[in-house]
Order: sequence, then C-alpha cells, then structure tokens
Amino acid sequence: MQSTKQRLEDRLPTLLRSVIRLSKKYQTELIAKRIIPQLVASTGSIGANYQEATVAMSKKDFVKCLKIARKEARESIIWLEGLDELSEGTDKQIPDIIQEVKEVSYILTSIISKSES
Repeated sequence: MQSTKQRLEDRLPTLLRSVIRLSKKYQTELIAKRIIPQLVASTGSIGANYQEATVAMSKKDFVKCLKIARKEARESIIWLEGLDELSEGTDKQIPDIIQEVKEVSYILTSIISKSES
C-alpha cells in the first residue's frame, strides 16, 4: 500500500492536468475567462505548496505550507462550482474533479492535525 505522501505526489499533478483539460473545453466562454485563470492557479498552487511542504525546514513551516495548500483546495472548489454552473450541470467531469479536490483537502487536514498534535 502506498503512503499518503506518495499518493498525493501522484494525485496532485493528475488533478492539475484534469483541471487544465476541463478548462480547455470552456476557454471560449466569456464568463469562463475569469473563472479559468483562477481555477488553474488555485489548483496548481495546491501541488506547489504541498511540494514546498515536503522540503520544509521546520515543522512550523511544513504545517504552514500544508495549510496554504488546503486553502487553495477550498478556493478551487468554489471556481469548479462556478464552472459547473456555467455548464448548467451537464459536464459530468466537474463533480468528479470537485470530489477529488475535497479528498485532497481531507488528506491535507489529516496531515495537519497529526502534525500539530
């Protein structure tokens, strides 16, 4: 069984690629021109901050980076919900991506809780 760390290291780039592919489908929509850059940035930031946490110089820095990654995950959900509204709920990929982001957020919360105790 893979450790949570290995799974996240695999899941986060996959998540970003999924969001980029999803975003390409809506790039010509006027309202999506505001949503897509925010969504791609926040989703990419989840992985970037997680990677930064893995090389943190202290426990405090480690937790801080994970909290930022979790914050970015929550922001990504808001933008994904906006994209879901734009698609009028017809894009079945969006709920799957939202679920993946929620699972990542739960994993980050668990790691944070264990690290702070």
